[in-house]
Amino acid sequence: MSEQVLFTEGELKSSGVHWFADVIIPLALPRNYTWSVPDQFLEQVQPGVRVEVNLGKNKKYAGIVKKVHQQEPAAFTPKEILNVLDVEPVVFEEQLSLWQWMANYYMCTEGEVMAAALPAHFKLSSETVLVYNEEFGDDFSDLDHDEFIIAEALLLKKELKITEVQQLLDSHNVYPLINKMINQKVCFVWEALKQTYVPKKETYILLETVYEDEDKLADLLNNWSRAPKQMELLLAYLHISRTEGEVTKPALL
Repeated sequence: MSEQVLFTEGELKSSGVHWFADVIIPLALPRNYTWSVPDQFLEQVQPGVRVEVNLGKNKKYAGIVKKVHQQEPAAFTPKEILNVLDVEPVVFEEQLSLWQWMANYYMCTEGEVMAAALPAHFKLSSETVLVYNEEFGDDFSDLDHDEFIIAEALLLKKELKITEVQQLLDSHNVYPLINKMINQKVCFVWEALKQTYVPKKETYILLETVYEDEDKLADLLNNWSRAPKQMELLLAYLHISRTEGEVTKPALL
């Protein structure tokens, strides 16, 4: 087992080396992406803690740090980590190794494993919906100013998107606040389950019940005066219905 060398914040800063973190995002991404670690977070960023990061133009996510290193990406300039959400790791390195094994074994991504493994309130994103906890009541005297504003809004609206929280506080830096309010049980995260199964629909062709009578059907065929193509369809229908049973539209056409 390799030893992990720990540095103090002062040693890291004095080294003059820039540090980076590979972060697992709870999405089906082809690989884990790298973010730059700002100086103020050097002592806090470690494997297993959640960090707030920007992904794409406007989306923000709470991801899990997998690895901290000094290898700057050559192909792009990494964005900075916006915030550190945990004082201690919420996932241990043994679990991170298990996630990697599961991703390889089941041919999926570590982000998908993370999405399945962690509770909803650990997977904050800009699309997360916060729901007011009715059991908390309406006594907000122990909350600070920003917490009070969000709690009041939740009490009135019952739910808020994180983007709405950002608008209310006129700040993009809201993940630590939301994390604290979840821990205080003021609110909880609602996670919508997307329906991945789409039922297959099939159109079946039926003959008018009056022609279930053989004599009437024979009379229909003998006195057919419509287009020949329609006669072909009728004969095809009769053949399929008597040889296979049910007649589907694709089989007939």
